[in-house]
Amino acid sequence: MSLVQHKEAQRVLQIIRDAHKEHGNLNYGSVARKLGRDPKTNSRTVAQVCDLLDAAAAYAGVPLLALVKVKNASDIINPMAWKKNVPAGIRNKIIERSVNHSFTESDFDAIENSLVSLEGLGNRRAWERVKKLRPDLWEQLSAPPFNPRQDAIDDFGSDEPDQHEYSGAKYARDPKVRDEVLADANGRCEYCKEIGFLRPNGTAYLETHHIIALASDGVDRVSNVIAVCPSHHREAHFGARRTQLERELILLVKERDWV
Repeated sequence: MSLVQHKEAQRVLQIIRDAHKEHGNLNYGSVARKLGRDPKTNSRTVAQVCDLLDAAAAYAGVPLLALVKVKNASDIINPMAWKKNVPAGIRNKIIERSVNHSFTESDFDAIENSLVSLEGLGNRRAWERVKKLRPDLWEQLSAPPFNPRQDAIDDFGSDEPDQHEYSGAKYARDPKVRDEVLADANGRCEYCKEIGFLRPNGTAYLETHHIIALASDGVDRVSNVIAVCPSHHREAHFGARRTQLERELILLVKERDWV
């Protein structure tokens, strides 16, 4: 049964992807028809497949795609979704984050790759796997929509950065760390070696990334911060290769001759 779910999940992901490009609407019935199934008897099956896709999305660090892209017959988000075994107050935040997220081709690719990683697991067992692998799952799924102005680009040093309360904890970053890393990079991404796009003042734009996140006890020092292009910065946070990227970025920083 789980193998059938995976094959159908791959097909449903492509159906959602196509509808997203065309700004089309989907529900369990219309997806069932696109799969060649009877919508009267297969809506529940489609819902389970969508749940598997969302497990893959969570594993990839992407907001829940199928939850908001495939609705019920009344054209609303499944009212039963995320009702059970979820901490109080989390459901609405999960939905809000997914509704407000602008899904990209990179997001779809990340979900597809994560689906492969979860191959052989049905939707329930897939979620069990994701919860074990992602201890920060609830925080990830319910985090406010990403705002690049508030991201880690405002990265001289502290092993225990101060925290400022907002509706959680936001770590203070010493701007001297950011400035030193960016100055040494001189506009070139330390990972892909490409020059960042030009800003109106003629300088190349890069972002700084804490390789080991401050929330995971990473230090706010140049030995833990790297200058990267926006694309690889997003991939380091949300891409299917983020664990591999973390290892590669650590090696790059260790090879610096100025640290």
